[in-house]
Amino acid sequence: MIELKGEVMEGTVLAAIITGAVALVVVSVTPPITYYFNKKHDHEADWRKKKLEHYIEFISAFSRGSGQNCDVAEQQQFTDAVNSLELVAPPEVLIAFKIFWDGTQDDDIGHDPHKWRPLWSSFMRVMRKDCHPKPPKDNPEFIFEPIFRPPNRTNNNKN
Repeated sequence: MIELKGEVMEGTVLAAIITGAVALVVVSVTPPITYYFNKKHDHEADWRKKKLEHYIEFISAFSRGSGQNCDVAEQQQFTDAVNSLELVAPPEVLIAFKIFWDGTQDDDIGHDPHKWRPLWSSFMRVMRKDCHPKPPKDNPEFIFEPIFRPPNRTNNNKN
């Protein structure tokens, strides 16, 4: 038994009071903590989605603006997409792109897929790692390769 201000209090009553107080604190603290972590998770998911949208736009602009038959508007879209990467991409992605870009500006490399594919693959791996919630399980020997539209051809075999 515990004596409190001259009165005797049973241990079970004291335990019930303490348990009730702890439960009240837990009930008061849990919702704000849960709200905070849910908002943080939602924000991270939204940010990953936004990055993915930018990356998709970049890849689309790259496909349109880096081929042999692209026009000025397609080249401008590509330039805009590259510059927009700086808003969302972390330094690792920007560095990988710069290595790819600088490494493909020489005509000998730019026209030889065997020389630029490894640079493109490295860039793609870094970009994929950035926008996936869990690191992708890419085979390190796999070579990523963009596919470009075929050149415009005229049909000379008219009957």
